[in-house]
Amino acid sequence: MRKILEVLSPYLEDAIKMVVILFAVVAVLIFIGQKSLAVFYRYPLDYGEAPLVDQAMRLAQGQPLYRRDLATPPYTVSNYPPLYPLVLTPFVALFGPAFWPGRLISTLGALATAYFIGRIVQGQTGDRTAGRVAGVLFLAIPYVGSWSSLARVDLLALALSMAGLVVLTQHGDTRKGLIEGALLLVAAVYTRQSYGLAAPLAACVWTWRRYGWRRAATLVALIGGVGLILLLGLNLATGGGFVFNIVNANVNPYRMDNLLRNWRDVRDTLPILLALGVTGMGLCVYWLLATRKNLPLQSAPGWMMAGPYLLGAALSALTVGKVGSNVNYLLELAAALSMTAGLWMAGHALPWAEISPTARRLIRNGMIALVIVQLGFMMRGTLLGPVQDLKVRRQPERRLEDLFWEVKRTPDPILADEFMGMLTLNGRTLYLQPFEMTQLANAGLWDQTPLLESIRAQEFSMIMIHHFMNYPVYTERWTPEMLDAILTYYIADEWAGESVIFRPRDAAVHPSRTLTACAHAPWRLPGSADFGVWWLTQSLIFMSEGFEGTAPVYAVADGVLMRPGDWVGAVAILHDDPLRPGQKVWTYYDGMASAWGERSYVAAEFPPGSEGIPVKQGQLLGYQGTWHKPGMSIWPHVTFGVAEPLHADGGFPLHLLTGQAPSDPEDPHTFLDPSPYLETAISSPIMGTPVWFPLHCLGTAR
Repeated sequence: MRKILEVLSPYLEDAIKMVVILFAVVAVLIFIGQKSLAVFYRYPLDYGEAPLVDQAMRLAQGQPLYRRDLATPPYTVSNYPPLYPLVLTPFVALFGPAFWPGRLISTLGALATAYFIGRIVQGQTGDRTAGRVAGVLFLAIPYVGSWSSLARVDLLALALSMAGLVVLTQHGDTRKGLIEGALLLVAAVYTRQSYGLAAPLAACVWTWRRYGWRRAATLVALIGGVGLILLLGLNLATGGGFVFNIVNANVNPYRMDNLLRNWRDVRDTLPILLALGVTGMGLCVYWLLATRKNLPLQSAPGWMMAGPYLLGAALSALTVGKVGSNVNYLLELAAALSMTAGLWMAGHALPWAEISPTARRLIRNGMIALVIVQLGFMMRGTLLGPVQDLKVRRQPERRLEDLFWEVKRTPDPILADEFMGMLTLNGRTLYLQPFEMTQLANAGLWDQTPLLESIRAQEFSMIMIHHFMNYPVYTERWTPEMLDAILTYYIADEWAGESVIFRPRDAAVHPSRTLTACAHAPWRLPGSADFGVWWLTQSLIFMSEGFEGTAPVYAVADGVLMRPGDWVGAVAILHDDPLRPGQKVWTYYDGMASAWGERSYVAAEFPPGSEGIPVKQGQLLGYQGTWHKPGMSIWPHVTFGVAEPLHADGGFPLHLLTGQAPSDPEDPHTFLDPSPYLETAISSPIMGTPVWFPLHCLGTAR
């Protein structure tokens, strides 16, 4: 058997190399394709892009970034140190405010990071293939692919920190190399402050094990001294504004469910890399504790770099539990796992001294095979995840173009959240960063009263509030007081790019937000529609403010209720038809359930299997949920429709149902237009195409 393995081993190694090269090429092509969709896309792809462009605009205009006094507008903060806006400023001055320079910087930062990871692995192991594959692994990680498409600070910071590690591993024995490495690490920290842990820790531990404690202490003094001097200087120059912006304004609430959700995603997305990383950490501990002569610590210099870096990256990744956090908190972890995988592929300092060359080669090839499996898994995840998300984000480009021109012709001031970038694209600086200021208000660090007074005075010509399908993110971006003032003094007037556009409410024209019924309507409304109504040919979706399970749903008229046993979030009521005397008509109310139907928000007095229960007009039926149909959830809503009975005895058209709820409200042969029953000015000639409308009555509201 041993002889057979010795004969086959070279062929097996060549085959594995060919496969890994093929996978690496495909991964790079996917990365390039993703960037081609993102970098030069004109409109914002992320909430956090516009504030950075805004900061570059302010620097170009000579305005300060780190204000301590936020009692007057603009109500904005600069969450990060100044290096990234400084790099972006020349592009803004030359080409005007745009997102492509920042996205290009992120893309180049990702490529540079991959290159530096390869340099570190190759430099510590002498294995060029392992180094190159480690770099490609980093680019193939879905978090890297998605975040390097955005104009954000993280990839520049990561590239600078990895460059510092490369300089120290190659030239750390010289004074010049030590100084250059320290300055690069400080530059990373002054791009994003959280990069002050993993890379400096790895650099100091590696220098200590390689060159002794004196040189390591010198490195600590250089990093700490330069960093402290810059901190004191910037804070003094800004009157305390620098620390307030990058420290106080970043202390958001911590949610354990955020942490667990993101780490479960890491486990499911990077299982092999995670296993190799954990095992590598175990080897580092083993080597540190070992006293055997045949296992000197110097035999594993790569692990003395990768181990501390992985530890620091994992600790930094724990901050992903903060409200407002995203996968950018996992980028250092992605780099660390790629580095450790590269060391494993190279067979770097395996702890078995007696192992034969053939067995060592087989173990190495086995590690590469595992990496190939992980690489394929990540490429599939990128295509199904970030690439698809990017395509979806780009789909409403025509509507976003309309929104761009709408913003252009609308006078200042304008408030926005997800599409703040429409303001910067028009050369306007931001008046408000809603998420950041909401967190400061919740922490008691900012008095929102002046802003609330401006909203109530209807000083803003337009307010744009964005909606994601399955989570009311606006509740984190706007305080309850802001939302209440907006919904009271502004009217939902338009829908663009999943954002509701509010304009000042004219009491003589628009109904109040407490609207329960339209004048002269036979029926009342089934629920609130603070964020408008969707018309689905023959049914209406009323969208409310807040989380699922909070906005009530009411019976529109007296009738008799039924709820079959398999309806999770729906009920139906049989009424006397007010428009066709002597006939009966059904109303149905759907969506009163959580996203996947695991929780029902139907009132407890109407359990599954209910039939023939009399209800009164205005009686509570349940609460709006996020269920829409199998596999699809949307923001809190209730879907309301009117249907003809199947027979004269009033039978409900059960043939339209599949499973848990009415499934085809657009069938014009059975479902009636609900607008005449509610006296709403909502209808559309476009059959089968969802159309958004503000809630308007034909007559005067009551």
